[in-house]
Amino acid sequence: MERTASARRPGTTSAALRDAGSRSRAASSPLQRSRAAAALVAAATVALSLAACAPDPEPEPEVLSVTEAGGVYLEAVCPVNAAWDEADVEIDRLRIGVARGEDFDTAPFAEAMSALADASGEAAEQLDAGDIVWPEEARDEIEEVRVTLVADRKQALAVAELPAEEAAGYMWDGDAARDAAVAARTVLGLPEDPAAACARWAERRAAEDGGGAGSDGGSGEPSE
Repeated sequence: MERTASARRPGTTSAALRDAGSRSRAASSPLQRSRAAAALVAAATVALSLAACAPDPEPEPEVLSVTEAGGVYLEAVCPVNAAWDEADVEIDRLRIGVARGEDFDTAPFAEAMSALADASGEAAEQLDAGDIVWPEEARDEIEEVRVTLVADRKQALAVAELPAEEAAGYMWDGDAARDAAVAARTVLGLPEDPAAACARWAERRAAEDGGGAGSDGGSGEPSE
């Protein structure tokens, strides 16, 4: 029997079927491309979100000139000298009261010493701030001052707890602080007299603030 035109061998596929399959695959391609594009958009969105949440880089520390360092130094230590002025007043009152045999209230003295401790601690932190770099020629001197401020804070807190008689006779251990302060002022080109140095700082601050009042500093016991 002759084969007709429509007869096919097993395993073969007609052109019509092949064309139908091609059309089916072609029809699915846009969907696949759409899904791929959506995945890329999602990935990009996640990346942008992570970038937005990333912390800003830490700013580089400011390297101070000697002149700038002098101002930053006075900014830190002049409030300590002012606190010493207040403490000196209470120390004198305490000694007078004890000498007269009075039943003296040590609370004002203790408060003044606590304020001195706070000022010393804050100054030590300012001198060790991580956002500045001291001039190389002044780093050792500044560090010595910082160390003495930490020691002064500890000493002031201890003295604040003393009874009146012991507080009146207490001899402050301030030689190291005084020597360190003199060395720091010298290397920073500041006046030898701490009161003059702080007065100059106060005047400069007042001028920068448009005539506002600044701290007058003062001599203080250890004279930072």
